[in-house]
Amino acid sequence: MENSCSDHFSVSAVMLKQASQHAWGSDIWSLAGLVPGLTQAEISQIESSGDIYLLPNLQLQLYPLHCDSYYHNLSSEQPMAYLVCSLQEGDAEPQPLLLTVDYDEAASYMETGEEVYTTALPEALCLWLEQFVLTHYQPEKRKKRHRQKWHDGEKS
Repeated sequence: MENSCSDHFSVSAVMLKQASQHAWGSDIWSLAGLVPGLTQAEISQIESSGDIYLLPNLQLQLYPLHCDSYYHNLSSEQPMAYLVCSLQEGDAEPQPLLLTVDYDEAASYMETGEEVYTTALPEALCLWLEQFVLTHYQPEKRKKRHRQKWHDGEKS
């Protein structure tokens, strides 16, 4: 019997907006964390640093094809979540495009000029991601390398 594991999780992102210290600078946005994950006390503490904005009902979607990237994220010192946003000049706040735990996917958006915000992946999401990886991850089979012939008379 196959162990079923959900491939999506609904979360809310807590964004922090701080005024720039530079006279001509624009506001500085950062991803303070995800709910579930942040406690009310932590949110109150973050609020003392600037304005907070809640981006509710974001879907964190997982795909079996990306399990290798998820595995590497989980095995890193600090697993991360990446929020890809569009931030146009007239926007009051960043507009979320994608929430992912796949660094390669986030990096492809960085290359196209989108804003990518990072935060530590909460423990509950780490456990969920770990279960998904354990259920779907198929490591690539090792291939034996064959030595090249460098001379005509050499045996391989």
